Amino acid sequence: MSTMHRRAFLANLSRATTGAALVSTLLAASTRRASAALAERPGIAREILAADEPFWRDLTRDWAPTPEFINLEYGYFHAAPLPVLEVELRAAREINRRNSYYKRHEMRADQEAARTALARVAGTSPEEIAIVRNATEALNTVILGLDLAPGDEIIYSDQDYGSMVEAMQQKATRHGVVLKQIAIPLHPSSDEEVVAAFAAAITPRTRLLHVTHMINLTGHILPVKKISDLAHAHGAEVVVDAAHSFAHVDFKVPDLGCDYLGTSLHKWMCSPLGMGMLYVRREQIKKVWPLLADTRRGLEDIRKLEHLGTRPESAHLGLVEAVRFHEAIGSARKLARLRHLHRTWADAARAIPGVSVLTPKDPARHGGVGNIAIAGVAPHALADYWMKEHNIFTVGIEHPIVKGVRVTPGLPTPRAHVDLFISAIQTAAKRFA
Repeated sequence: MSTMHRRAFLANLSRATTGAALVSTLLAASTRRASAALAERPGIAREILAADEPFWRDLTRDWAPTPEFINLEYGYFHAAPLPVLEVELRAAREINRRNSYYKRHEMRADQEAARTALARVAGTSPEEIAIVRNATEALNTVILGLDLAPGDEIIYSDQDYGSMVEAMQQKATRHGVVLKQIAIPLHPSSDEEVVAAFAAAITPRTRLLHVTHMINLTGHILPVKKISDLAHAHGAEVVVDAAHSFAHVDFKVPDLGCDYLGTSLHKWMCSPLGMGMLYVRREQIKKVWPLLADTRRGLEDIRKLEHLGTRPESAHLGLVEAVRFHEAIGSARKLARLRHLHRTWADAARAIPGVSVLTPKDPARHGGVGNIAIAGVAPHALADYWMKEHNIFTVGIEHPIVKGVRVTPGLPTPRAHVDLFISAIQTAAKRFA
């Protein structure tokens, strides 16, 4: 952020005297820049814009990634733009200054502003959105909060996230629920091949399908709407792990047809850390017990599911700004850019002998997350090699189904970094041949 922009930004903040005023006055430089940059390129197809390096360089200059290494592991945590961080930090100071008065008289307005902003992106009612800390908390709330009887079945996949699997295992141990794991093909020939894997496991005792929208191991996007339709036709419900797809894939929650959805906002929404979202279809809210008891709220009030006691509301204010920035870019443009960065290295890698890309090639089945393997090289050894020899940070994945290195460019990633990674793949393939 330039000195002039920073001074103007902080001056606006200094005039804010309440939490509600903070929400109404914060329009950071990153959001203005996104809007201005898009105004200069009217009518350009998003696929062409995705490869426009000057555009993305200007749009993302409010990020400040460390120059110590090239980061290609944005999938774990996608840092917020500096102005979003500035909002959060300034809000923390303001809340600290206003102390208990803020908590008792102004906090609720900021929480509701954040809820409304999220609902706008999700395409749902605010009354179906709970703000939690991350996807793990959101999905644990559903998995552990639904009343299931001994013998009732939950279907999940062999590539679901570990924390969700642990929640289901605890449910089975405590309540006698039957878990049925299915195998998801790495490179399906069609949506129907994926749907068929779920269909084969459904019985009259099936109550819940746990579906990962974008698999964290490979970036594989599953056909959730078709799976939801299948489940509902058999009287079962669907909970979706959207930790990697929300604010990454271009969709609205109702498009998926699911009953429940959880996501982490510190990933592709680029929010402050500690922000997550739980969606519960309105008519299902009364069925879900909160993780932390709340007897003051009505059974049909979504807010009963976010009872955490005292927590830092400054993150809510940063979240509102992160939503503004996301909306200024637009979901479709964001996905196109991330998909472009993935395809640039993945298509080059597929042509190198001994190299395998474990992410589906079909663009409808991937976004920015990918996974690569080199024959005969352990994933962690390969990731270590790229860090030590090429200064490129990735993460090795040692999983029963997926053994490779996850590669996840982010919005601040320039094409030059992807080109350096392609060179590193070529070097590694020759070295380990």
